[in-house]
Amino acid sequence: MTITILPFSPEHSPIFDRLNRTWISELFTIEPFDDLVLTSPQKMIIDTGGEIWFAALDGDVIGACALLPFAEGILEFTKLGVDEKARGLGVARRLLRHCRDRAKAKGAHTLKIFTSSKLAPANALYLSEGFIQIEMTAEQKQRYQRADVMYDLALT
Repeated sequence: MTITILPFSPEHSPIFDRLNRTWISELFTIEPFDDLVLTSPQKMIIDTGGEIWFAALDGDVIGACALLPFAEGILEFTKLGVDEKARGLGVARRLLRHCRDRAKAKGAHTLKIFTSSKLAPANALYLSEGFIQIEMTAEQKQRYQRADVMYDLALT
């Protein structure tokens, strides 16, 4: 079993949408910002200086995530989706580590994550990778209705 990390390609846009729309819809409501990002990843992520990465297992794309500029020196790790059939195989960890390395390479000093306390496996992953929970400001709490937890990882 070999997991390969692939860069964004426009033909993968529907997979990015499907993988993220699936998990968000299972537990939450697709918010307007989600819909915009998922249907227009080139415009909303790539064209703003972000990156989208995919994980493939034996040629089948089974995971996706994005890095989004947040503030000077800070990138947000976001839109992590893994196909249900591939959960538990370390795909999310592999994507997270790849994005951590990319953030460092881009000169970021901090990697930020907004998530929900309902996502126990995701929260366990972030903590196991050294992220520290940070108190959210009122403005940050409005970013997504579902986000009630924020993590930072110092990259320097």
